Amino acid sequence: MPSQADEEAHQLSYLQKHMANILSLLADSTEGGDDDSLVLSVDKFEHLGFLIYFGEKGSAKISLSQNAPFFANSDPDMPAAPVPASQILDWLLQNISSTLEHIADRVSLKESGPSSSPDPDVQMADVGTGSLKPSVSHRGPSFIEGISKSSYVKQASDLKGTSVKVVNCHESVIYILAPLRYATIYGCSDATIVIGAVGKAIRVEHCERVHLITAARRICIANCRECVFFLGVNQQPLIVGDNHKLQVAPFNTYYSQLEEHMSQVGVDPNINRWDEPVALGLLDPHDSLSHPAGVSDVQAESASRVDPDQFTNFVIPNWLEIENAGPTKDNPFPLPDAYLASQQKNIKSLAEVKQILRETQLEENRKRELSSALHACFKDWLYASGNIRQLYCLQGE
Repeated sequence: MPSQADEEAHQLSYLQKHMANILSLLADSTEGGDDDSLVLSVDKFEHLGFLIYFGEKGSAKISLSQNAPFFANSDPDMPAAPVPASQILDWLLQNISSTLEHIADRVSLKESGPSSSPDPDVQMADVGTGSLKPSVSHRGPSFIEGISKSSYVKQASDLKGTSVKVVNCHESVIYILAPLRYATIYGCSDATIVIGAVGKAIRVEHCERVHLITAARRICIANCRECVFFLGVNQQPLIVGDNHKLQVAPFNTYYSQLEEHMSQVGVDPNINRWDEPVALGLLDPHDSLSHPAGVSDVQAESASRVDPDQFTNFVIPNWLEIENAGPTKDNPFPLPDAYLASQQKNIKSLAEVKQILRETQLEENRKRELSSALHACFKDWLYASGNIRQLYCLQGE
């Protein structure tokens, strides 16, 4: 896996290469009709906020237009005049180049300096329009790699930094019950992954049949198949690349320290935009697996909502929380009405079944037959739903 600096540089280089095309898609044409006649309004310019933003670390997010010299301080009652796309392109490329230089300097300093030297963590999102003020992160990301057919738990005290990368894990349940700045899920399959609270962003890439449960400021999903995302997110989920059969649902779990962790990293439980995914980009017309030959300009596939009748809570075993218990006793994100009604219906149905079983008079041999039938049906459901992997934590070493 590439380092955090490598990933940042790669993402910025990609933006640098394609920014002209991105702006041309957003721009409006004036009378001339050539490239010099392309202009961007302030509203179109704000769409770039899906990809970049400017500001100091830890500060409140300011709209992209207020950081641009050509739109800043404009009167809301009198919208700013459109700006030539070429002028905006020059300004963006200048800032991207400056950030790439700082990343290169950081890597060079780290490689040539003593091993104890800090690793400044500069993001494009943290570059101001004036001087750069990188913050310091003393440790790199924690890696969780190659977990297979088991349960794996990490608390805040187990992590060496504030970012985590879960790589190539399969048929497992992974609990990361900690406050984080960044998280990456890469190359995993047939797994359930719980990520506590992520204050900056979580990225999920090249995963198949993964159930991800996370509370985060933002999430980016790329090149995934048949995954389900149970989200408490403050910004719209971003879906890019070649994705198939993705589903989104509201956040569905809790652990005792969750609200404390969310508060530490700035995740707001009162804002959940789980059901507003944005799919960006077009599929490669030369990829025969994505769509049939002869079809071009196919919009990237978005995600569908999980049917409320299929929505269930995910229970984190309380014995996994080996650290001090916190105050959280329930899901901090309010459920939408349809999902809340479905949840209450399931609770009522379960209570009715329990009552019927208690009141039914059966002979001992019939009780044993009923018990065996219930266990068999439950076991079939565990395997069919994939929930069997939640029982790995009960296995002995």
